[in-house]
Amino acid sequence: MPILFTQHWDIIPGSESEYAQFITDRYIPETAGKSFYPVGGYYVEVGFGPKVVAVYAAESLARLTEVVGTPKFKELTLTLKSLVYNYVSGVYEPTGNVKRGNYSIQKGVWKFNQYYDLKPGVKKEYADFIINEHIPTMKKLDYLEVTGGWNVLFGGFSEIIAEFTFKDPIDIGRLLNNEDFRRVTLKMRNEYVINYKSRILRCTERFDEPKWFRL
Repeated sequence: MPILFTQHWDIIPGSESEYAQFITDRYIPETAGKSFYPVGGYYVEVGFGPKVVAVYAAESLARLTEVVGTPKFKELTLTLKSLVYNYVSGVYEPTGNVKRGNYSIQKGVWKFNQYYDLKPGVKKEYADFIINEHIPTMKKLDYLEVTGGWNVLFGGFSEIIAEFTFKDPIDIGRLLNNEDFRRVTLKMRNEYVINYKSRILRCTERFDEPKWFRL
């Protein structure tokens, strides 16, 4: 799996039209390349942090470093920052616990992501729990995809992200009420992790706010 680069922000009130034109006409087209490309735009429907999320994939950390260090990318990011606030970025590598191919462009999906830090001294026990209990429990639920586990290299909001994908937001409600999910999540929070939080994200056609959708 590739390295992920995420950017999070809120749109400055009153700059929506200028922002939308910049994102559509310049930011997405001019940042996309063969080995660095957008794989998702999301809006945080439920949860913490800035509401807009842009996700890029790079073939390697070296390639990501090369791209974000170019004058063009710096200029585009500075222009973006003039139109948004609460800007946060993060770099993530796959944990290796979930086997899948390249992280492809995702449209028309919803995400339920868990964010947390590990308690000191439980790394091995946590890994055993994730591989032997947590992931198998989640994979039994046929209405979601266990998309990935990510270690945060730089920035972001936590040390680890667990990512799950849904085609229907109603299924996120099913997950949250599922007894097996509640059991493994409670065990994880009690025994292995701290600073736990979660978010529900809706995929957008570009990096801005979609029409409000009630769960």
